[in-house]
Amino acid sequence: MEEYTYIEILIEDKSGGILVKQIMDQYVMDKQNITYRIHSFKGIGKIPPKAKKMSQVKSQRLLTDLPMYLKGMSLSLENMPGKKAIFVILDSDDEDCAILKKRLVLMYQELGIKVQVFFCIAIEEMEAWLLGDSEAIFEAYPMAKRQLLQKYAQDSVTGTWECLADIVYKGGLQSLKKNSSSYYEIGMFKCECAQNIGRFMNIRKNASPSFNFFLSKLDSFCGIDV
Repeated sequence: MEEYTYIEILIEDKSGGILVKQIMDQYVMDKQNITYRIHSFKGIGKIPPKAKKMSQVKSQRLLTDLPMYLKGMSLSLENMPGKKAIFVILDSDDEDCAILKKRLVLMYQELGIKVQVFFCIAIEEMEAWLLGDSEAIFEAYPMAKRQLLQKYAQDSVTGTWECLADIVYKGGLQSLKKNSSSYYEIGMFKCECAQNIGRFMNIRKNASPSFNFFLSKLDSFCGIDV
């Protein structure tokens, strides 16, 4: 009998939550022993300077609330049977990935929690994971601009969501900005791309190194031999 596996996933925004749900639904499709839950936040926030002196007031910003969530989740998961882990997925944006990862690990160590935590950082934004599956993009958006997609260097710091907008949105990024009265409409565009492209993604055929890092950590924790 396979060991029961439970995964909590923390993600910085709604579009990321939509995409990871698509990924996880595909991942667990043939695995009866894995249960997961996704928590989407409303932005990235900042790592508190003193993790142990965390605020109890939720800001709905991932990094700001992270010590509180990790501590609380660890306490609730400790006595559950089977394997348990927390995956924290976030964008690197314009931060150095290695430095950000080091700060996250130090915060985790300062908390002294028992449950295993994996930090998975999308370079530069999670739209990079969508851009890593060109077949899914053309399934979702048959009129997508193939030449622009071919010019995109995987996981490059080049304005990732803007690059995706140029590829899939009619008239490109400038038209999207012109048609958007606020960042809310841009957020809706990101959510639509996550939904539309995510449902066609093949999680075993993605060119994004940061996506494959996430998948490798998931496989390793779940004991999946690919």
